[in-house]
Amino acid sequence: MRKIFLIMLSVTVSITSSAQSFRKGPYLLFPGNNTSMTIMWQSDTGTSSTLFWGTSTAYEHQVNVPAYGNDKQFRYTITGLNPGTKYYYKVRLGSREKTGSFYTAPPLSAGDVSFYVYGDTRSHPDVQNNVTGRILTEMANDTASQTLCVLTGDLVSRGRTEQDWDNQFFNSQYPNNETLKSLVPFVIARGNHENYNGSYSSGNATLFYKYWPYGYASGSTDGDDMYFSFDYGPVHIAVLDQYDNGTWRPGRISTAQLRWLQNDLAASNKPWKFVVLHEPGWSARSTSRRSSRSLLSEHSNNTDVQNNIQPLCVQYGVQAVFGGHNHYYAHTLVDSIHHFTLGGGGASLYQPSYTSGGVIVYAEATYHFMKVSIRGDSAVLRVIRPDGSLVETIRLHTSITAVGEDLTAKLRIYPNPANGTLHVEWGSRRPVRLQLVDLTGRKVWMQHLTAWGTVLNVSAFKRGLYILRIQSGPYVLSRKIILH
Repeated sequence: MRKIFLIMLSVTVSITSSAQSFRKGPYLLFPGNNTSMTIMWQSDTGTSSTLFWGTSTAYEHQVNVPAYGNDKQFRYTITGLNPGTKYYYKVRLGSREKTGSFYTAPPLSAGDVSFYVYGDTRSHPDVQNNVTGRILTEMANDTASQTLCVLTGDLVSRGRTEQDWDNQFFNSQYPNNETLKSLVPFVIARGNHENYNGSYSSGNATLFYKYWPYGYASGSTDGDDMYFSFDYGPVHIAVLDQYDNGTWRPGRISTAQLRWLQNDLAASNKPWKFVVLHEPGWSARSTSRRSSRSLLSEHSNNTDVQNNIQPLCVQYGVQAVFGGHNHYYAHTLVDSIHHFTLGGGGASLYQPSYTSGGVIVYAEATYHFMKVSIRGDSAVLRVIRPDGSLVETIRLHTSITAVGEDLTAKLRIYPNPANGTLHVEWGSRRPVRLQLVDLTGRKVWMQHLTAWGTVLNVSAFKRGLYILRIQSGPYVLSRKIILH
C-alpha cells in the first residue's frame, strides 16, 4: 500500500512541473459532510475544463466545468460519495492534466480518526515545503491519515495581494506544498495577515474568501464573519474568525459569534471537541514581564480567548484549542483545557519568552506540525519536526470508558439548583478530584476525596452558573450547577 501511495505522489509532482496552464491547484476544500468533496483550480488562460473521478484511475465519471467569476477559477463539488472511501480524480485543462486523490470523511459513527494541524506558513514556501514533505511521509506510512489538514491562519504575508497567493501558498515550484493540497482538504481559520497589504486593513479578507469559499455559519460570502463548524467521525471542530468585528487588533470575536459558539458546542454530542483560531489565549509569553530572551515580535496572550472562549471550552468539554500567531510551538494547560500554539509552518521563528512554568507545559522555537490520532476514548497528539523527530507527545482521554460510564451511571448531584448545600455522590470509594469552576474558568473550590460522596457547603459562593468537574484518573465528567 505504501509503494502505491508513493508512486501516486511522484506522478502528481512530475505533472505539476510541466502543467503551465494551471495557475493554482487543483486543491481540495472540505464541504462539511462525508458524502461530498469540493475541488478547486485556477487557469492562466482557459475558461473551460474537465473533471474526472472514480474509485480507481479508470475514472468512471466526468463533467465539463466552466470557469466562474472574473479570474478563470473553477470549482466543482462531487456529491453522492460513500463515507470513508478513497476516490481518484483528474483535472484537464487543454492538453494539460493533473491528478490527485482523497478520502471522504468517515461515517459519523466512526470511533477512530487522524488529521494534521499547522499554521503560519507566510513568506517561506521553501520551509513550508519541508513541513508538508514530512506530512506526506506520515501519510505514506499511515494511509488512514490521508484525511484533512487544519490550518491556524496566516497563509501568506499580504493576504490582500494576489502576488503573495501566487508566489507563496500556491507556488508550484514547491511540489510537497502542491501535492498535499491535492490529497487532503484544508480547513483554515482566518489570520491577521489575511487582511495585510503593507499595512493591516480592517474589514473583509476578500482574497482569502476567493480561494477558500467555505460554507460559513453566518452565510457570509464577502470575506467577513468567517466562522463555521463541522463533524468529522467522532470529532466536532469549531473554526473561529477573530477579526469579524471590523478590526484586526486586538483579535476578539463579536457577540454574535460568541453566541453562535456557545450554541454550537452545546448542541454537539461528539466525544471529542476542538476549537481552531489564530490568536491563542495562552502561548509562551510571560504573563508578568518580558524576558530578555524574547524577540520584540512575540505576540501577547489573547485576553478575549481567556475571558470569553475559555469558559465555554470548560463548560462544554472542549479538549484542545489550536492556534498560531506566534511562530513557535507552545503547549499550555489551563483548567484541563490544552491550548496549542502551532505557528511553525514556515514563517520566520520567534523565541518564546518562557519554555515552561505556570500554565506553560513546554515551548520551543522550531518548525513543526501536529498529528492528532484518535482511537476511541483516547487520543495521541504528536508534535513533529520536518526531520521526523518529536517535539512533544500528548495523550488525552474522554470520559467515554468503563470508568467514565460507571461514574455517569452512579453520579447523583442534588439539589440543583442548590442553596446552602450541594450533595455529590459517585457510588464507590474510587479516588476523585472535585472542582467547582465559575464561567471565567476560575476554580472557586477543589478537594481530593476517597469516599462514596460528599456534601458541599456552597452558601458562601456567589449566585450563578458553575461547572462541577469530577475527575477519576484521566477521566473527567462535567455538570452544570446553579447556585441560588
